[in-house]
Amino acid sequence: MSMKTASTVLIAACVGVATSYLSLSSSHQAGAKMLMSAQQLRRGNAIDDTSIVGDVSALPYHGNMTLASISPYELHFPQWSIDHFMKKKSPTFADYYPPKEKEICLVHVGKSAGYAIACALGWDSPGCKRNNDTRYDDLLLPKYTTKWFHAGLYDCFEDSAYYMFIVRNPLDRAISAFNYEKPLDNDWERMKRKHGKEYYHYRKELYLDCFDTIEQLAQDGLAKQNGKDRTLCEHRAETAIDGSGRFGNQLFFNFQWHLEAVPKGARIMTIRTEHLVEDWNSAEYIVGDGKNKEALGKNQTVIPHTNVNTYTAEKNKEVSDESSVLLCERLCNEIQVYKHILKVSINLSEDQVQQSIDELAVSCPIEAESTSCNTPLPDITDKLFAKRGYDEGARLDSFTGEIVVGRSHF
Repeated sequence: MSMKTASTVLIAACVGVATSYLSLSSSHQAGAKMLMSAQQLRRGNAIDDTSIVGDVSALPYHGNMTLASISPYELHFPQWSIDHFMKKKSPTFADYYPPKEKEICLVHVGKSAGYAIACALGWDSPGCKRNNDTRYDDLLLPKYTTKWFHAGLYDCFEDSAYYMFIVRNPLDRAISAFNYEKPLDNDWERMKRKHGKEYYHYRKELYLDCFDTIEQLAQDGLAKQNGKDRTLCEHRAETAIDGSGRFGNQLFFNFQWHLEAVPKGARIMTIRTEHLVEDWNSAEYIVGDGKNKEALGKNQTVIPHTNVNTYTAEKNKEVSDESSVLLCERLCNEIQVYKHILKVSINLSEDQVQQSIDELAVSCPIEAESTSCNTPLPDITDKLFAKRGYDEGARLDSFTGEIVVGRSHF
C-alpha cells in the first residue's frame, strides 16, 4: 500500500481527524535507512549508544555522546544537520542532565520572541547577548529545556516531559512574520545569492509578484470581490495568512503546525510574548514542584531583547482598522488554535488565559469571542509528512492499526 493510499484509509477511519504520531513497523525499519521512528526517538535510547537502531559507528556522536550533542533530528535524518545554534555549547547549560520526568522541549513559534527565550535558556541563538552578571544557578528552565522545535526542525525527543510553547497575539505575529520574510533593504538579488533560488522563489511569489506591504495584502488580497473569481494573488494572500501556502517560513510554520506536530497528549506549558517574566516564573513553579515561583524579578536580566526587525519602515508595520478586520477573519482558525494552546497550558490560570483573550479582542473581537470559523481548519497532513521528520523511506502499515497520520489536539 502506498503512503498516500494508507494515509487516506487512516484519515477516513479517524473520521477526518488526524491523530497520534507515525511509528514504523519492524518489517519496515530495515528499509528506512536508519530513519528513527517516534518510539526510537527517546532520550533513554539515544544516550545509550548501544541501543540505537542501526550501525552506531555511522552515527555522528558515537563514542562521545552527551545530551547536548545528541540531535533527534539528525538521528532521524543522518544526511541533514540542524542549525549550529540549536545545540547548547556552553558548559553552564550543555553539561546538565535533567531528570527525565522534567525534560522540556522548547516549541518556538516564529516571531514570538523565541530567539530571546532560547538565549535565556542557554542556546547561542541569533542575536544572543547575555549579561555577564546574570546568575543562572537557581533557574530550572535553562537546565531542564534540552531540545528545541522551530519551524521545520523538530529536534526534540518524543517522550519529553513538557512542551513549552512561545506564543504571541496571532495578528501581531502575522504582521511581524510578513515583514520579516522580506530581504534587508529590499535587496532581492542579494537574498537569492545568499539563500539560493528556492528560498528566493517562495518569497518572490508573494512579495515581488503580488504585495509589498501587509496593508496591501489585506486590501487587495483579502477584501471580498462579489461576483468575481479570485485572482492568483488573492489566492496567495489567503493561503499565506492561514498557513496553507508556503511563501516563506514564518507564516507557513504557524500555531496549528507546531501544535499538531507535538505528540498527542503532550503536557504543554506556554510563555506569552506579552507576559514573558510572569509566564517564565509560572513554568519554573510547575517544574520546580511548587518552588521558584519568583525566579525572575521585575529587573531581571535573563531574557534579552533579540532578533528585532529594525529594517522594515514603521509605516509598513501598521495596518488600518479595516485591514485588521480582514486579517483577523482569515486568521480565524489560527486564533482558535492559539486560544486552545492557552487553555491547555498547565502553567496558565483561567484568569491569565482570559487576559490574553481580552487583549486579543482589542484587535480581533469577533474571532476572540467565537469558537468556530467560516472556513475549515486546514488539513496539514502533507505538511506533517514533509516537514515533521517523515520521508519517502517511511512506509505506513495500516494492517496493525498502530500507525496513524498526523496529530490532533481538538
